[in-house]
Amino acid sequence: MNALVYTGSGVGYAVEERPVPTITSPTDVIVKVNKASICGTDLHILKGDVPTVEKGRILGHEGIGTIASAGSSVKSFKEGDKVIISAVSSCSMCSYCRRGMSGRCTGTPLFTFISCHSTG
Repeated sequence: MNALVYTGSGVGYAVEERPVPTITSPTDVIVKVNKASICGTDLHILKGDVPTVEKGRILGHEGIGTIASAGSSVKSFKEGDKVIISAVSSCSMCSYCRRGMSGRCTGTPLFTFISCHSTG
């Protein structure tokens, strides 16, 4: 698959071929991305404002796509579902998520997985 990768030098990014991800956890979902976007965080990384980001980081965590595969614990989505990939990761199980406050999620470290919202 093609990925926008932070290079840390010159232009700061390159489009590189990367392996297609695989399911490693029963809660994983693999999305075939149709359209992707970068956000302000990515722009700050490219400007060098986030020194903790290492070379090789794949950028762009907002987009739309289709579920290509899902882990055995995933019940809300199935292969072929069209989804929006949210910039906010959430566990959907902590007290904040259950109250609809996913931006305050305490159950998932930021950007460890992509939360998906079905588009129909």
